[in-house]
Amino acid sequence: MMENQLPNGERLIEEPTYPEDWECCDNGCEELCVYEIYRVQKQAYDEQQQRLKSVPKTTYDTDKPAQ
Repeated sequence: MMENQLPNGERLIEEPTYPEDWECCDNGCEELCVYEIYRVQKQAYDEQQQRLKSVPKTTYDTDKPAQ
């Protein structure tokens, strides 16, 4: 199994980095704005982290051998 993949096949999302002020061009890009992209990525990350917290660690802990 790949290091960033969960047993259910879902990709483990890395926490996004908040954009620097200079990364925004101030042209009103709407859904393509770096801040909007960050918001969408952060929401997906937060939702996945919440799901992982509700699943017992043994379900997705691949370091332990199956018994």
